Amino acid sequence: MNVPMKIALVSAFPPGQQSLNEYGLHLAKGLADNANVSEVVIIADRLPEDLPELNLGPKISVCRTWGFNDPMAGFAILRALHAEGADGVLWNVQTASFGDKEIPAALGLTAPALARLFGFPSGVIAHNLISGIDLDSTQLKGQKLRQSVIAFGGAMVTRALVSANYVTVTLRSYLDDVLAKHPKANIHLVPHGTFDTQKIDLPGLENRPKRIVTMGKFGTYKRLETLLAAFYILRSDPQFTDYELVIGGTDHPGTPGYLNALAQKYAQSGNIVFQGYVAEDDIPEFFSSARLSVFDYSATTGSSGVLHQTASYGSVPVFPYIGDFVDVCRDEGLTGANYAPNTPTDMAEAMANMLRDTARAENIAAANRTAAMGMPFSDVIDFHITQFRNLQRRPGMSARLRTST
Repeated sequence: MNVPMKIALVSAFPPGQQSLNEYGLHLAKGLADNANVSEVVIIADRLPEDLPELNLGPKISVCRTWGFNDPMAGFAILRALHAEGADGVLWNVQTASFGDKEIPAALGLTAPALARLFGFPSGVIAHNLISGIDLDSTQLKGQKLRQSVIAFGGAMVTRALVSANYVTVTLRSYLDDVLAKHPKANIHLVPHGTFDTQKIDLPGLENRPKRIVTMGKFGTYKRLETLLAAFYILRSDPQFTDYELVIGGTDHPGTPGYLNALAQKYAQSGNIVFQGYVAEDDIPEFFSSARLSVFDYSATTGSSGVLHQTASYGSVPVFPYIGDFVDVCRDEGLTGANYAPNTPTDMAEAMANMLRDTARAENIAAANRTAAMGMPFSDVIDFHITQFRNLQRRPGMSARLRTST
């Protein structure tokens, strides 16, 4: 007989706004909804200000223990795990989860391996890996020595991550890369998953406001200069003068003030709205009220959550066909309009083509929605529950685990 498990989830978590906090929220809800889970404790990032915690029901509690860019974050997490005594630990991480400075970021990512050594069965959701990022397309462009150091550190971090009990990645290219270097790694390809796969009625594109949206953490490889220039080119066509651009999101931690500077520059434009952070409850309205969702990227660092949200709510994605976008299209069947990176005229043409050809745009939106429906987030949760159940049955697990089955 399976006794329900207590699962610890290590993740950035709302109302904080660090990367992957929304994904962490969905993981927490999904785990709590699973009959095999008795309790979910979130080992979360400390908040920069005193904000009320979300009310997520009796099965979910939040323990704020670690700080962004704190070199001691990993030890704080291990102390919290010892105090909580969970049956399994799920780590929701990407390369900069614990900091945008190399040392705290790397130290934090060694914590899953240490947790396993201390007897806490650990599964890692690795949303990206250094080996899969084109560092010359990030803020490290031209810094060859620093890139070499980061690449070496990234290799060590990857080795530490695959020392956890198991690891999942969201793209086949990451899976192939890890297995080429660590053939004995217990690593699996598990897609990002789609949060909302309910059969809800979405307005057709022609029935939506004349709105284009973009969302992200901006300032590094996700910027807005190309999009803003392309939007002005688009609006120079009389057919599109009444369109608006809504920008949702925040600065990347490494580029504070980026969005504020742009907002001041375009303050007199009545057609450009800087909305700021988009709360999870506002995500459906943000995308389902838009005709296009544009990605002004010069590089990629993993499977895009924003692309999956765009697909879920029937907005047509416009993105450069580079890096991980290629992998997502191949692996998950998502598609959209494409343009050459950093080329405003090409981006404007891609947007105009989608807005003019309504039939093609509707077909893309419908196909993406169908693909999204085939990747329910509940399947992601079921995979991790199965992994933890299998770990319980293995010899050598902690006494708590051996007595809970």
